[in-house]
Amino acid sequence: MENVDLKKVIIAIIIVLLLGIGVFFAAKAILSGNKNYTLEEISEKDYKYFAVYTDEKYGVIDESGKMIIENTYSDITIPNPTKAVFICRSSDGTSVVLNEKNEKIFTEFNNVREIETNGTNSSWPYEKSVLKYEENGKYGLIDFDGKVITKSIYEEISSVRYKEGELLAKKNGKYGVINNKGVNLIPFEYEEIEADRYYNNGYAKSGYIVKNKTTNGYRYGYINHKWKKLLKTEYTSISRILDIDDEDAYLIAAKNGQYGLIKNKSDKVEFAYQSIIYNKDTNLLAVQRSEKYGVLDLEGESIIPVEYKTIRFNGIYICARGYEEDTYFNTKGEKVTNNFTGMKEVKELGCYITTDKNNLYGLADKDGKVLVLNSYLYIDYAFDGYFIAYKEGQGHGIIDKDNRVIVNFEYDALSKIGDKKLLNAVKMGKEVETTILSKNMQKLATLKDMFIAISEDYIEIYNSKEEKFVDNDGQVKTAKEILKDNKLFAIQENGKWGFENANGEIKVKCTYDFVSEFNRFGFAAIKKDNKWGIMDSEGTVITECIFDFEESSVTPEFLGKYYKTYKENNEIYYSNEIVETGEGM
Repeated sequence: MENVDLKKVIIAIIIVLLLGIGVFFAAKAILSGNKNYTLEEISEKDYKYFAVYTDEKYGVIDESGKMIIENTYSDITIPNPTKAVFICRSSDGTSVVLNEKNEKIFTEFNNVREIETNGTNSSWPYEKSVLKYEENGKYGLIDFDGKVITKSIYEEISSVRYKEGELLAKKNGKYGVINNKGVNLIPFEYEEIEADRYYNNGYAKSGYIVKNKTTNGYRYGYINHKWKKLLKTEYTSISRILDIDDEDAYLIAAKNGQYGLIKNKSDKVEFAYQSIIYNKDTNLLAVQRSEKYGVLDLEGESIIPVEYKTIRFNGIYICARGYEEDTYFNTKGEKVTNNFTGMKEVKELGCYITTDKNNLYGLADKDGKVLVLNSYLYIDYAFDGYFIAYKEGQGHGIIDKDNRVIVNFEYDALSKIGDKKLLNAVKMGKEVETTILSKNMQKLATLKDMFIAISEDYIEIYNSKEEKFVDNDGQVKTAKEILKDNKLFAIQENGKWGFENANGEIKVKCTYDFVSEFNRFGFAAIKKDNKWGIMDSEGTVITECIFDFEESSVTPEFLGKYYKTYKENNEIYYSNEIVETGEGM
């Protein structure tokens, strides 16, 4: 019995210990919070609500064009255009938050405001999941359902510059960073904080440059993307090398008037230089000491001694200018002989676009062997092994890296169309003739005085007489094949435009100078006598041709009886104010 009791006691002790450890880590997790957070991703096709400006006041319209908040406000902000949360400001400085039913919401909070992003590549200029509110002169966070994220304990809240989803907050006179869940990321110890601008499919791997005031002036430190302090605030400047695609942070820093290189927290280049400049083509550093220049690698090893007047990077080669002659080196520091003054890498093909002392362009392989002689006035890479080239006296054409002519040199201009594998080839004359070339360099369509509208899945090309669509596979399509949900489609007869249905029956007679296809909201632009009007998806004119956008080459987009335009911060809004000069388009 005694043995059995002893076993029970040991088991009980183990259970208590395990429970204690579990409680400890659970408490630690609760106290520290989850530092990870998510960003709400939305695109313009998801937008449901828009501010509208008419009669010199703002209201809100929905995606049908119906005004759901009357235009009685001096300004309206929609922090997330997929959510019915509208911050409406009056001329006396007061504000109210309304939903799509014109009901007041968040009434238990004072001075609810949007948080504008700063320096990010987001398509919408506000934080899309949080708002701030004020209480007794301090600020807290709520979500779009009115749930409190943080109490009002901060003196200031704004977005972190160059980061979305993270907020710069001030507490007891010092700045720190919290995420959009209200969890502390960086302690409140700094005079200034901003992200280091590193971008790799987002800002998640971007660290932070922090700043504090000392008796010797301002000093900078560094915190990595995992919110770990790597460098104390003891440097006179810090900048991250943004072109190194690596989770590790390579930092050019200055201390006591001298520059060095730090990888995370380890010194790689001693603080002994007047300047350090990174070259992304060679992954090397040009350094200056006492008016002389040399080259180091990222480990601080010498590639070219610091004894030259200047250093110039030419692709895979480095030109070191001495006092009598220029010397060329490869990236290993070995002397080479070549006639190139510039080299631009084409990583996809493992070759380089070269320029020589006469500023003529050619191609060379990774070892510097000439593939195409420097005989062109211009060469740029397009895609799939094709190069846009310009030959003096002939024009633009397409070659490959073996200098075979794929498209004849007959165009006055030749360029890519957005991020599509399509080319825009232009001939100038009394009329501008544009040809669309496919990814296989086949002619897809040729139109005169043409406009191009780029969408996610296709491009639309059109002029006053015809329109065509080209999908991302380079196939020419009709509007009926591309815009399958539309009821009506643009047609042209004898230089005039109208609409027909999917069966080819004319529903709107061809009396207009031009019409657009119907957009996702169900509205089309119609043009007559150089002015624009609006038609709904049933073929009914809802606004006659009264809008003048002559200064714009873009067909206006309409929602209800309003045209699309932008605020200074790139927020979309709509208006029906008569425009005479093309403003906002």
